[in-house]
Amino acid sequence: MKIRTVKAYIVPPELSVTDWAPGNPWVLVRLETDGGIVGWGQAYTFRDREQATALAVHKLEPILDGLDPFDVKGFMTKALDTITGPDGGSETAAAAAGIEIALWDIVGKAQNAPVHQLLGGACHDRVGVYANCWSHVSRSPEELATFAFEQVNQGFKAVKVYPFLYDVTVDEGIACLAAVREAVGPDVSLFVDMWSSVREEDLPQIIDALHAQGVTWFEDPADATQVDTLALIRRQSKLPVISGETLYLKQDFRRLVEHKAADSLNPDVTLCGMLGIKEIAAMAGTYSVSVSVHNNNTMTIGLAAALHTAAVIPNVRLVEYFPRFVAGSNAFSTFPTEMDEEGCILLPNDPGIGVTVDEAALEAFNQ
Repeated sequence: MKIRTVKAYIVPPELSVTDWAPGNPWVLVRLETDGGIVGWGQAYTFRDREQATALAVHKLEPILDGLDPFDVKGFMTKALDTITGPDGGSETAAAAAGIEIALWDIVGKAQNAPVHQLLGGACHDRVGVYANCWSHVSRSPEELATFAFEQVNQGFKAVKVYPFLYDVTVDEGIACLAAVREAVGPDVSLFVDMWSSVREEDLPQIIDALHAQGVTWFEDPADATQVDTLALIRRQSKLPVISGETLYLKQDFRRLVEHKAADSLNPDVTLCGMLGIKEIAAMAGTYSVSVSVHNNNTMTIGLAAALHTAAVIPNVRLVEYFPRFVAGSNAFSTFPTEMDEEGCILLPNDPGIGVTVDEAALEAFNQ
């Protein structure tokens, strides 16, 4: 069995627009073998860079020419030379990750087995998820509290909010945070993402507020590449620091754990790939650091890949979930999921990654 065709689809951001936030473009990868098996993957999409990411998928075609889809590690090893080369970078890494997911989908279908079995077997039969509550503009305390409560009402036991973005004052951000805590109650895990935008002089007040509201997740108080700054904030704040969503090379994640700059790494499955995250998690585990799988993409292909990957990681913590992407994702694909009473999704057991794609819908988007 060999790879016969490679195609990248772009799903326009208009499909995932909601009243809460703008849509996100998605780049999907379709691989087909000479035996007719089709595999689907997804590449991390940087805003306004979807065309470049789709082009990067096709730039990797020479590595796929005649490839046995079972040779997943061989493909990723060769792709790494391109990623780290002069014409590489994050978009090439995203393209490689999307192709890798599609390869696993093919292998799983060929073996009539879910991908997590092929990755070494699951050590979890369900995976916890948290609801991302990002919006593109600052929200009032009442608006943010209402949105967060809606996610809890849907069954989520953890929500992530961004109360200190968009030039709000620290006091305004604290008011938003307090409103969310009051709305979701004391038993819901409350996470705060700083998006690397915090000012040094504001940190003490913000840290006090996070402790007061029982925040258990302090994401990116500085950029993931600023390991010394992150390590200092972690020591001084005594809060669990999470970082890594923008990284794609294993040595960059290693710097985070070696400098004791993070309590949990959050690599994105559509940027680092499934094998990449598994290897990052193994490295992190030797430092007693956990992994939470970042999923800044659809709630079908991206979520499926994240769940299969998380299932085989002993030191996994959670998987990111975007409720606002569900309707847009379901317009061209389906991935049946069920959340239990503890805010976890049961592990998928259909062959491959378990996603069904409507190719006619995708063709309509790309005319």
